[in-house]
Amino acid sequence: MKRFLFNSVTISIPKNTVQFALGVILYWVYLGMPNIYLTGLALAGFLISYSAVYLYNDIVDHEDDKKDKEKLKWKLVAGGHMKISHAMWMTLIFAATGLVLSLLVNRWFFMMIVGMLFLNFLHSSPYTRYKKSLKKTAVNLTAIEFLKFCCGWFALTTDLTRFPFWLILAFSVVYTVSYLIYKFNFRGKIIKENKKIIIAMSIIGAVSYVISFLYYGFPLSMIFLIVIPMFIVLLFKQMDIKFHKINNMIITEYLLLPVVILSFMILAIPMVGIVNDQIADTLSNYTGDIIDEIPDAITEPVENLTDELKKYETLEDIEDDIKEGLGNITEIIPA
Repeated sequence: MKRFLFNSVTISIPKNTVQFALGVILYWVYLGMPNIYLTGLALAGFLISYSAVYLYNDIVDHEDDKKDKEKLKWKLVAGGHMKISHAMWMTLIFAATGLVLSLLVNRWFFMMIVGMLFLNFLHSSPYTRYKKSLKKTAVNLTAIEFLKFCCGWFALTTDLTRFPFWLILAFSVVYTVSYLIYKFNFRGKIIKENKKIIIAMSIIGAVSYVISFLYYGFPLSMIFLIVIPMFIVLLFKQMDIKFHKINNMIITEYLLLPVVILSFMILAIPMVGIVNDQIADTLSNYTGDIIDEIPDAITEPVENLTDELKKYETLEDIEDDIKEGLGNITEIIPA
């Protein structure tokens, strides 16, 4: 019973649920009450299909996992709680079932789930082993987490005009950095060898957060997202808890991720909502002055990317643009 409740699949269900819920909460903030049936179906498709990722990783890494006493407690294959052949079948069943449910939601959500599974294959597969490289992990995992954080939104709508791109990017980068700290156990030598990617991730995360703080209309939530995690991290340091230990990392995730949801849901409290709106109104009056103080080297790429995103109102617009581009290529190629 203990292994059934605490294993590589079940320990990730709360985390993935929270990540999915972020997109749903943002949909509720911007577009109104979501369809409960569609939300439940999408969540089931996401959780079931993504469970295949953890089983596949267990299969690939079972020899290495046997050398880690902590992992033996919750890794199904390495701990001897599931045969490799059974794990393979369960991986296929989870992936197939989840994809079928995802296809019932909409084709965009289905493609996002397919994309997540493919990127995770690149991460864990013995033929690619992206997770052995800090640089490859940084890029690949940011893409995975971006899809996870926004899949709840695109399960419910194809709207891009109100899609909080920069907020989702900020969450994805922060999550990836936390994973890198755990996985690679950051120390002086590792930081020095990967200085460029660390600086790039830091800049992307900081710029994304600032844009989200200024533009999306919930600055109070953004403040909570900085203050509360900092308090938890400082508390852990005072208790001399090592973040790179798997059990501690799980506990940290379980404490921090709900903060993401609570930071937005708390705006539903009338008094909190009024304070948030007052801060947002004040920021909107000074946004132009603040932007003028930001170096052009930072603002120009952001403005160019933002303008590029504004070209499309829905995912269907992107699809039409791609079809038009492919049509032009076909016309150029001689028969």
